[in-house]
Amino acid sequence: MEQSELALERPIAGTESLMNVSDLITYEQPLNELTRVCLRIEQLFLESDHLMEDSSPLGTRQMVIVILHLLQILERTDLKAKLAKELSLQAQSLARLEQSEEVDPIKLQRLLDQLSSLSQNFIASNCKIAQNLREIELLNSLKLHLATPGGGGSFDTPLFYYWLQEPASKRQATIQSWLAEFDSIRLASHLLLKLLRKEITRGHPKNAIRGFYQELLDAQSSLRLIRVMLPAGTQAFPEISLSRHFMSIRFLLPDIKMRATQLQHDLSFWLAYCNG
Repeated sequence: MEQSELALERPIAGTESLMNVSDLITYEQPLNELTRVCLRIEQLFLESDHLMEDSSPLGTRQMVIVILHLLQILERTDLKAKLAKELSLQAQSLARLEQSEEVDPIKLQRLLDQLSSLSQNFIASNCKIAQNLREIELLNSLKLHLATPGGGGSFDTPLFYYWLQEPASKRQATIQSWLAEFDSIRLASHLLLKLLRKEITRGHPKNAIRGFYQELLDAQSSLRLIRVMLPAGTQAFPEISLSRHFMSIRFLLPDIKMRATQLQHDLSFWLAYCNG
């Protein structure tokens, strides 16, 4: 699926020196439900893209689980209205850049057209996203079976087991047709996240004293997403707590066996505020 390029590409302000030294590991924390949903959708499509390279029955089985997870996330009846509103707001914001000499007018207009078309499609549709898949009996029967540890075998879902033994090309074609039902939501979430991450982002160097950082947030801002960036190889990870008025970040020592503990030394990091 072709994914739109932004009209203006530039690095996050304030991160240039760090980006020249090493790669960054970025931790993201959403501030509203729609952004959280888009991040979950993005994660599931990353999984689906990876699994499409695995045409084995086990790979197909995992792909079906991803599709069921997508359907579960998209079950909310108010999601289309929220998406349509956010896409429209982003289009209005970007339209102000039409007179800017730094912006490619052709790319900008293409992006505005996509945002407008997606918004109108979500408004015009009376069905849930991917409604056609909700009417497939096999997928409906697998919701319960695949949620059970070890479920989905030949003894409890013989039809599914039979289908998994079909030629890989046939299974892949079916999976592709099912994934196509999510094209609009995939593009919408991709565009919204890309706009947040690259077009409306300000990066700032910060310092966590003894592994702890906190600040007050402007309650009037339209903050959607916080990004905490650390150089790859840093022996720490952030635990981010956010509310409308306040943010705190604790940097913890990684330990997969024991409970993580807070750093006892200062740590420099980069913080990006992603506004709508």
